[in-house]
Amino acid sequence: MKTLWVSAIFVMLLAGPAFSDSMYFLLGYNFPHGGSDVYTQNERETSFHVSDLNGWSGSAGYDHFLNEHFSIGGSISGYSQHTSIQDNSFVHLDNSPIFRTVHLEIVPTELNLHALPVGRNVPVIPYLGGGVGIYYWQYSESGDFVMNRNSPNPYVVHGYAYSDGWDPGWHAEAGVQIPVSRYATIMAEYRYFHAHGKLDVHSFDPAFGPLDLSSSQVSMGVSFWF
Repeated sequence: MKTLWVSAIFVMLLAGPAFSDSMYFLLGYNFPHGGSDVYTQNERETSFHVSDLNGWSGSAGYDHFLNEHFSIGGSISGYSQHTSIQDNSFVHLDNSPIFRTVHLEIVPTELNLHALPVGRNVPVIPYLGGGVGIYYWQYSESGDFVMNRNSPNPYVVHGYAYSDGWDPGWHAEAGVQIPVSRYATIMAEYRYFHAHGKLDVHSFDPAFGPLDLSSSQVSMGVSFWF
């Protein structure tokens, strides 16, 4: 009888999920939403478009499976992009263009809850998720700026405007995992995060509203179960 019970427990263990944790690595492409006063002004006065800040990102995360349908974990991501913009209305005295560089960097550190509606023991594993996080960011503009552009005496200065911060936000995501072995899956994911950061009034117009850090992201990668 004892041998029968031991055998039954062994069979149940084999039939159930064999893994309780996973690590994943994603390569993605970010699409900043750019709903900010500073972006609107740049679009009006220069060649800038928010889509110029689209760029590559990378993510790494860890999940602990609570059961067949839910997991909790954390992740960290990194995104950085810069673009050169040209003034639409003014040039230097020698008729050369007036340029400056816009740079945006965002590093989300997030807590995640994932739901797997059909579980993990299927050929294609869909999941939904979301959570909260802290978003470190940097925004800067460097180069030549036209001052008093709406006055009779505009002039050009060379300068550097910079702001950064750590701000709270939230995110939502959806994706699929396709097992390629007992220990690994291929992943594809869409995610959206939402956060805002206050610009430094010593570098930027105090009348500007917060910098919109919100972004959409599409990613592919791998996860490893253990």
